[in-house]
Amino acid sequence: MAPAKSVVVYSGRPRGGRRFQPTHELALSGDALVAATTLPDAHLGVRVLIETSGPFGVPDLLALVGDPSSLERRLGSQVPPLLNRIDAGIVSACSSKTPRAAEAIAKSLGWSLSTIKRRVPGLVRSGALHVVPSGALIRAEELTAAGRLYAIEAKVKDWRRALTQGRRYSVWCDSYIIVMPELPAGSSAQLVTEVKSDRAGLVLGGKWVTRPRLGKRTQAQRLWGSEHVVAAVRGG
Repeated sequence: MAPAKSVVVYSGRPRGGRRFQPTHELALSGDALVAATTLPDAHLGVRVLIETSGPFGVPDLLALVGDPSSLERRLGSQVPPLLNRIDAGIVSACSSKTPRAAEAIAKSLGWSLSTIKRRVPGLVRSGALHVVPSGALIRAEELTAAGRLYAIEAKVKDWRRALTQGRRYSVWCDSYIIVMPELPAGSSAQLVTEVKSDRAGLVLGGKWVTRPRLGKRTQAQRLWGSEHVVAAVRGG
């Protein structure tokens, strides 16, 4: 697995107006960054964000892996970040080329038509969606997931808490990685079993124990997570 040739690190967006990074976790930040730069497809480029707020939780690092041109196109757009989960879902269900009626969007998402119609006007005003003469909708071309998103959580102890946090990030990230020092054999075995069952990643003592595999995330989840990266980079 080739390491990244292009890595950009963003400071992220402070929580509650302050920066916070526990002293002991700082010692693991090097391992976490190495993990970020050796992820699948990292050779295409990696954008790393430190302590960035997501929809659920604040991972120590977020690694966006993929061709950086997708993120650059999105950052150059005038459309504000889609931080509302419903908005991201509606836009993800639209094509940038083939118009879709509101009824078709509602059916594909399993949502009520009234929910779609309630949110569409705001999405049109923002430029996220465009209305064609038939009344159907097309999304702005740059509104796609900007790459694969991995949440990286560094912990000195309490692997169960790290696991809980990682699973919470999985709601809006493609996968998660836990970074910890060497653990007692019993704890290590339990953690490895849990992480593997999630298809996630684990680094112990600076070495990969198991690497993450992409989870089955919907396009709506992927776009929602990606849009939070856009918001963080713009804010930072």
